[in-house]
Amino acid sequence: MKRLSSLILAMGMALLLLSLFLWINGYPPARVFMALITSAWGSPTGLILLGTKATLLILTGLAVALPYRAGLFNIGGEGQLSMGALAAVALGVQPWNALGPLHGVLCVAAGCLGGALWGGLAAGLKSRRGIHEVITTIMLNFIAFQVVNELTLGVLNAGPGSSRTAMIAGSARFPLLYTQGAAQLTAGILVSIGLAAGLSGMLYRTWFGFHLRAVGENPTAAAYAGIAVPRIHQRAMWVGGGCAGLAGALQVTGIDYTLYARFGGGYGFDGIAVAFLGLGEPWATIPAALLIATLRAGDRALQLDWNVPREMVFLLEGLLILCIALFTRMRSHE
Repeated sequence: MKRLSSLILAMGMALLLLSLFLWINGYPPARVFMALITSAWGSPTGLILLGTKATLLILTGLAVALPYRAGLFNIGGEGQLSMGALAAVALGVQPWNALGPLHGVLCVAAGCLGGALWGGLAAGLKSRRGIHEVITTIMLNFIAFQVVNELTLGVLNAGPGSSRTAMIAGSARFPLLYTQGAAQLTAGILVSIGLAAGLSGMLYRTWFGFHLRAVGENPTAAAYAGIAVPRIHQRAMWVGGGCAGLAGALQVTGIDYTLYARFGGGYGFDGIAVAFLGLGEPWATIPAALLIATLRAGDRALQLDWNVPREMVFLLEGLLILCIALFTRMRSHE
């Protein structure tokens, strides 16, 4: 209850500060917030867009939340997402239609593996060389961006003048749940919700989850108790990176059907906000992702209807993170 009350106070403070900022700049806060909600929740197309964005945000939120519970700060979700998308599209463009649905399963599995290996690389550098994961995950983000650009514009390129790969085969495409015009909702939303629930159960009902939480609370005491702290760190980053890689695989197999140069879209960084809003709880990434997805799905409506800059959404996300960090810190000293 103490953590939940901190979150409620932080959200209230963030909304109050943003409302003040909107009012000073001549925008009616109540109408702006109402337009933001109705644009995302008030139409079938808006709901599909909301579900699509929430799918990716749940997964990138898990990529931050799981390592965070082990005492690690994984801010390499964007790079892990990109490497997962690259691995998935590399298999997806192959003419393996004879494999049927198995082709899509292989693409998704490759995406998970690509993200897990990229996340595990940062954990390995921490355990073997003592390099902080914040530094390595930031640097690995930029390396991943360059690798994706080189291959997208190189051996995987669709043709002269193109800045993307070839379209993936039909057998590699993720199944659709609902279609409304050009908007499509894939079964990825079910995968992400199921994974969040499964990881939440793992965290509290398995020996690995207990060890992970013990290491996150006090790594020194955990080491004295016989827990292999570097191994737990490694596995936590594998799981987190695999979640981000899965998000990238779902992006290219269920939404874009190709991989563009400068791929990403910021979902890896938004996962940090989702994890903080969810207080590091895997199941709580679901409502947190819906909140951030509402902001992302409605930002265009704010710009078109009220001439409110889309950067207001980024401002609100930043205020949320700052307020959560502030109130959590204050509560921890009480």
